[in-house]
Amino acid sequence: METSRAPLLAWFGHPATVVATFVLLINDHLLKALWPGLVTGKLSDVAGLLVAPPVLALVLSPGLALSRTGSSPVRARLVALVAIAATGVGFTLVKTTEAGAELASRAWTLVAGPSLVLADPTDLVALPALGAAWLVWRRCGAGHPARRVRALVIVPVALVGVTATSAEPGPPAATQVFVRGEAITVVMDHETEIVSSDGGRTWAALPVREQGPRSLPPSDPPESSPLPDVASPSPSPGLAEPGSSSVPDRVTRACLPDEPAHCYRVVPPRLAVDESRDGGAGWDTVWAVSEGRQGALQRRTEERWSRSWQGSSAIAVQRVPDGHVVVAANGDDGIVVRDARGNWRRMGLSDGGFSANAAIPLDAPGVGLATEHRIGLFVGLLGFMSGMAVARRHVRRNPGMTVFAHVLAAVGFVLALPSGGRSHDLIDFGVLVAALGGFCALVATLLVALAAIIARVPARTWLALVVIASCTPLSMWMLFTGWESGVIDDYSTVGFLAWLVGGAGVGASVLVGWAGPAGAEGAGETGEMEGRPA
Repeated sequence: METSRAPLLAWFGHPATVVATFVLLINDHLLKALWPGLVTGKLSDVAGLLVAPPVLALVLSPGLALSRTGSSPVRARLVALVAIAATGVGFTLVKTTEAGAELASRAWTLVAGPSLVLADPTDLVALPALGAAWLVWRRCGAGHPARRVRALVIVPVALVGVTATSAEPGPPAATQVFVRGEAITVVMDHETEIVSSDGGRTWAALPVREQGPRSLPPSDPPESSPLPDVASPSPSPGLAEPGSSSVPDRVTRACLPDEPAHCYRVVPPRLAVDESRDGGAGWDTVWAVSEGRQGALQRRTEERWSRSWQGSSAIAVQRVPDGHVVVAANGDDGIVVRDARGNWRRMGLSDGGFSANAAIPLDAPGVGLATEHRIGLFVGLLGFMSGMAVARRHVRRNPGMTVFAHVLAAVGFVLALPSGGRSHDLIDFGVLVAALGGFCALVATLLVALAAIIARVPARTWLALVVIASCTPLSMWMLFTGWESGVIDDYSTVGFLAWLVGGAGVGASVLVGWAGPAGAEGAGETGEMEGRPA
């Protein structure tokens, strides 16, 4: 049985399969989010067709023990052929038939949570990758031991790489606001209506039976569209006929009914409200969240709920006895209300409607800094590894160990980066990917430490490098924590400072390694060279 499986494990451990596995992982969990389109889509197909046959062959390999036909190499060859053929037929059916795509969607949902596989005949251009998979197989008949060892590491990576996480659904967002009679109504994701009858001071959800019919809002009117004629019998934008149950079109500009030159507007995706007192000829921003705080709120929305940021997307104006009230729908940030005295308040969604206490604190928006934390850790690791490499520069033993450690650390860095969105699946594959990246980094660190011990790097060099490797990520984390709390509002400034700190840490580590005395083994080699006669 072991002899029969050896070529299959070697197939999985072949460099081509290893590279395809990491390409699939990086493309699906990183590149598709950064550059969605034709290239990244087809790249996943090609990499998947290189990885799927050896995976399927390993699944089918227990059948080798039951088969008595031919020798072990013949049986392994048969399994490889079946795996490649089954992969090609299955891929063709899924990409060319709706029934195949539906079946694949259901099967993948069982494995990785809610998933959707679409039929796309253009993906068949990736089928020649199966020919490359067969060529790789033909070079693995001997079952090279090193490739079998690599396969033991790559198999779990591949299983994680070919699965995707689904984002946890977020709370409803305020997408529409309008005035109906004496009440101001905010529509949440075109479903729930939350109403205020006291000028925006208190809010309550409207019972479902009292809500009007739903329809998706049309595109917003262009900025140059003329103001509505308030003398016209038709209602102004953002107003509904009293007693009517219909929802008016969403508007981004609304004026006082009795002062058509006094208007307010929102310009998505900004989280701000502008005011004009001359009919739109000039605008002044009267309420806004700073660019840095808006960036924090936007990142919170995109990371937690994997949906696009809306910003201030609709506005309504209501005349009240002592002035006027303005309400803007701010998507995931709730609403902002201007009372009759001209005071603006952000209000977040609460159990009973909207309240100021439920608004997301701007000095603690709850942004996940996992990416920055992991980058800081790997920068510290890079400094430690670079310093140790320089410290043992005279040692010529085990150079491959150092190279492999750096490659493993790079792989761990890519795996450890979050892929975005929170998973509500039984198994969070994003966490597994990050854990696998951390494991790669740990192994890389141990390999570098072992090489340093063999080279007899002095204790003071060890101490200095460990201190620098600890202080570098801590300093970077403090900078990003300051951005999240609003101490430094601009993220680009913080990012620049963090990279300066990281670069200084790596540079200091290299200098420490260079300044330290050469390892005992390196000094011995140098002495022998100096003692040789010319």
